[in-house]
Amino acid sequence: MGIEVAVAAIAFAIAAPLTFLLRHPTKASRRPEAHVPRVGGFSIVAAFVFAPVLLACFSAESRELMREDWREFLTLGVCGGLVFMVGARDDFRDLNWKTKFGLQLVAAIALYVGGYRIGEMTLPAGGKVALGPLDPVVTIFWLVLVTNAMNLIDGRDGVAAGISALISGTMAYVAWDLGHELIALLFAALAGASLGFVPFNLPRARRWLGDSGAYFLGFCIAGLSVAGFVDSSGRVPLYIPLVALGLPVLDVGIAFLRRFLDARHPMLFDEDHFHDRIERMFGLQPLHVTIATYAITAVFCGAALLLHFWYKDAGSAVVGAAVVVFAVGLVAVLGYLRSMWNSVRVLELRGRKPASAETGTQ
Repeated sequence: MGIEVAVAAIAFAIAAPLTFLLRHPTKASRRPEAHVPRVGGFSIVAAFVFAPVLLACFSAESRELMREDWREFLTLGVCGGLVFMVGARDDFRDLNWKTKFGLQLVAAIALYVGGYRIGEMTLPAGGKVALGPLDPVVTIFWLVLVTNAMNLIDGRDGVAAGISALISGTMAYVAWDLGHELIALLFAALAGASLGFVPFNLPRARRWLGDSGAYFLGFCIAGLSVAGFVDSSGRVPLYIPLVALGLPVLDVGIAFLRRFLDARHPMLFDEDHFHDRIERMFGLQPLHVTIATYAITAVFCGAALLLHFWYKDAGSAVVGAAVVVFAVGLVAVLGYLRSMWNSVRVLELRGRKPASAETGTQ
C-alpha cells in the first residue's frame, strides 16, 4: 500500500494549510456559538482532486493507474463537484431541501450513467442477488442515502470529518486487498484530506465542514464503495461498506423513522441525532462526544474488516449477528426504542392519546 500511504500524506499536506488559510465568512449557524466559516468542503475537494494528480507526477505506478482509469476519476470528480456546489450554495445562503435533494438525484443519476453501478450484490454466505431493473433504483438510493447520512451526522465538531477518515481508510485497505488499486488510491486520498481538516474542526472548531464538505464526503464514499468493492467473481459485496458506514446510516435511518412516527416532516432539521443523545444522556463534553462517535465507528469498521477477512466463512455469520446486536443495543441504550414506542403514530395504534393531547383535555 505504498502509493496509498503516499497519496494520503499528500492529501493531508494540501488540506491542512488550505483549511487554515480559508476564512471566507459564510451564513450564521443554528448553534449559539460564535460564527465559524464553513469552508472545509473546499479544502477537502482540492486535496482529494490534486493529491492523486501530484503523486502521478512522481510515481510511475500511480501515473499508470490514472492513465488507465482517468474517466472513472473524472466522472466521480464532476458528479461530486455538483454535490459540493449544492452544499456550498447552502453554506452561504439557505437552499430549499427540495432543490438540494433534486440536484443530488441528478448527480447520482449521472454517476450511474457514468458506470458506477451495483448490478449484482454478493451475500455474506457467498450467494448473489441480481438486481436487474432495480439496479438504477438501488444504486441511486445508496448514493443519495450515504450523501445525506454524512450530512446529518455532521452535527458536532469533528464528527463527520473524523469518521469519514476512519471509514475511507478502512475501505482503502479492502479495495487494495481486492486488487482495485485506483479505488484504493482515491479512498486513501479522501482519508488524508479528511485528516488534514480534522485538527481545525475538533471542539472548539475554528472551521466547519459545512453541507459542501459533508455532501462531498458522503457522495464520494458511496460512489467509491460501489466501484471498489467488487469481489473476484465481479460482484459487489455491499454489506462491507454498509457495515463500515454503520453509524451515519443507522443515524439517518432512525432519524427518518422517528420523524415519521412522530408525524413530522422527515427532511426538516431537529436536534435528536445520535451525537445529540450521547451528549444529553451522558453529560459529555463536546470533545468526548466526538471521541465517542469515533469509538463507535471504529467498532463498525473493525466488523467490516472481519467480514472481509472471513468472506464465505462461518465467522462472517457470527460477525454479522454481532453487528446487528451492537446496532440494536446502541439504539436501545440511547432511548430510541422507548421514544418510538411512545411516538404519536404508535400511541394511536395502541389506542392511546399522545401526552400533549391528554394534557390539553385536562
